Amino acid sequence: MTTHGFGKARFEQECRRIRPRLMATGLALMANDADAEDAVQDTLLKLWGVRERIADEKHFANLAVSIMRHTCLNMLRSLAVRRSDALPEELEAVATETPLTLMEKRETARQIREIWYGLPQHQRALLHMKEVERLSTEEIAALLGTTACNVRARLSRARKEMLARIGGKRDF
Repeated sequence: MTTHGFGKARFEQECRRIRPRLMATGLALMANDADAEDAVQDTLLKLWGVRERIADEKHFANLAVSIMRHTCLNMLRSLAVRRSDALPEELEAVATETPLTLMEKRETARQIREIWYGLPQHQRALLHMKEVERLSTEEIAALLGTTACNVRARLSRARKEMLARIGGKRDF
């Protein structure tokens, strides 16, 4: 195809074709599937913004992979900055706590992590988008290609599952 620019149908077709390659790139660079999926979605959104200027499928694929790599690296940098920003507060809290309270907090955090990783991946991903990334229900719905009502219902089920598992472990 020699015409410049991608219409909606052509764009969607190319996205379906390139998505596995983008996901493989994301999985190679990111810590988990949810982060890789977020990077793929960000990449596709960025591509949508420049679809009119893409010459052909080869340029589309090359640009998509390049954007994906940069998106993953930016996400990793952002995570590193957030962790380094949080460190001084954590050190300040540690200085005022007793060894017993520190041990209790670490054990609680370990139990919550264990419960978190025991949840199905789709529930973890939803909770991550809502609670960690602070995305709105509408933003999550747009990323997942579903309705906000569906996202709210799925979030509710995920939260109930998390609380049920917490209740089964111990009272926090």
